[in-house]
Amino acid sequence: MSKKEVKIIERLRSDEEYYGDLGRQYISNSDIQTLIEDPEQYGNKIEDNENFAKGRYMHQLILEPAKAKDFLIADVVRRDAKYKKFCEDNNVSFALKRSEADEIKEIVDWFMDENNPKTTSILEWITNFDAQYETPMIKKMHGLNFKGKADIITRDKDNSPVIIDIKSSRDVRKFMRNSPFYYYDSQAYIYQELFSMPMIFVVIGKEKKYSVRTKKNYYDVGVFTCSDQFIESGKAKVEKAVSEYNRLHGDNPTEDIESLIITGVL
Repeated sequence: MSKKEVKIIERLRSDEEYYGDLGRQYISNSDIQTLIEDPEQYGNKIEDNENFAKGRYMHQLILEPAKAKDFLIADVVRRDAKYKKFCEDNNVSFALKRSEADEIKEIVDWFMDENNPKTTSILEWITNFDAQYETPMIKKMHGLNFKGKADIITRDKDNSPVIIDIKSSRDVRKFMRNSPFYYYDSQAYIYQELFSMPMIFVVIGKEKKYSVRTKKNYYDVGVFTCSDQFIESGKAKVEKAVSEYNRLHGDNPTEDIESLIITGVL
C-alpha cells in the first residue's frame, strides 16, 4: 500500500470525508444497489431518513459512545413546525425525535449489558482489547476504486481475524432470507476483498418481546456467517454493477445516460 493510500484511508476515518467529496471518488456497497436498480441515480446524494439516522445512532452507542453524546436529537413529539425549525437551525434535513432515540438507546442498553446471557459471547468480540472500530479501507477491484468501513475488526473464538458488521432488523428470523434483497451479499463480498478476512453479521432485533419464563423484556439477536454461495452471489452483483458503471458512467461509456430508456419483453 502506497503512502498516498495510507493517508486517504486515515482521512476516511472521518464521516465527513467518507461520505463527502473524497469518499465519493470510491464505489461503496450502496452504489452497487443503485447501479443495478436505478443507474441514472448513481452519484446523487441520498437524503437522510429515519432508518439511516437510527442505524447511525445505534452504531455510535455501541462503537463510539463518547461520540453518541453529541448525536443530534430533536426534543419534539411530532415532525411539525417546531421540528422543521430545529432542522433549519441545525442545518440538517432530518433528525431523530427524542422518542425514537430513546427506543434505540433502550435496545442498546439491553444489548450491551454484561449480564445479558444472549449477548455475552458477542460482547467478547466487541470489547476485545485489540478490537478496532469504524475502520476504513480502499482497494481497486474489477478496474474501479472501492471503499468500505468495517464496524469492528476483531478475533473469533479461534483467534482468527474477522469483520463484525452490526445490523438491526424488525424480524431477525427472516434475516437470512432478506439479506440478498438488501444487498448484504455484495457487502460481504466487497468487505472480504477489502480486508482479506471473513465477515460475520450480528443482527439486533428492533421488536421488544416479553419472556413469561424470566418475566423480563428481551430482543432477538442473530449471528450469521457467510457461505461461499452467499459471497459468490455478492460477487455477481458487483460484477453486474461494474458493467453498468462502465456502460453509463465510465471514462468511455458505450451508452448516453441522458437518453437511457428502460426496455424489456413482457
